[in-house]
Amino acid sequence: MNPPLIFVVAPALQLPYATTSHEVLQQAQAAGPSTGFALRIFNRGSEHPDLGLLPVDGRLTGEQRRSSDGTQLLCAALVVRIEPRHHWLGVYQGDTEDPTCLRCVDRVALSELSNATCWFYPTHDGTFLSWERGLHLTLKPGSIVDCPEELSSAPYDRSLISVLWSLLGDDASLTCVGLTYGGQRLVLPTEALSSDPMATWGRFRVDNQAEHSLVVEDCLTVFPAPPLAA
Repeated sequence: MNPPLIFVVAPALQLPYATTSHEVLQQAQAAGPSTGFALRIFNRGSEHPDLGLLPVDGRLTGEQRRSSDGTQLLCAALVVRIEPRHHWLGVYQGDTEDPTCLRCVDRVALSELSNATCWFYPTHDGTFLSWERGLHLTLKPGSIVDCPEELSSAPYDRSLISVLWSLLGDDASLTCVGLTYGGQRLVLPTEALSSDPMATWGRFRVDNQAEHSLVVEDCLTVFPAPPLAA
């Protein structure tokens, strides 16, 4: 089996060309994407008419995926704001005899890679709730999630990388939501993470028979409750 591939998303000048170390790659990744957002989607949107009463932390179903009233968490995602026009991808691999010595196997602008699409929002009819909260983060170099043996044992192949795009809500344009290699998601772990104090709740309707299949009916920014006076 080949040593695992290590992926770094950062400006081109931050990506080492030749042999390097884990420490240098961590510094390079720290110079990459630094913002993102948390996204949650729930069913039963029409059962929650007042968005101002919904929790700012997005935990509409508490710690469970389904609450006693039937409200269900359909999607929970952390989306890093990757900018394909500005960011490059560096791919590195350890030496079989010295795993601490990493060699560069590829450096490429994200804008030159293949594109693929996905859909975060429900595709079946109904009324739903969405919750978004801005994030500030520092990332670590990434790897392939649950890499199958046939992929890990094969030589690196740039053609297997795809930049993943999705429509979020009723956005007019696609948003970059990540990268895949051989159909497997690349994960850049978070080293540090903080969230904005406010969050945005939205209610949207999906109707596949309508001219516009997804319509946002309402949207509201909510804030934490002020502390009680002493």
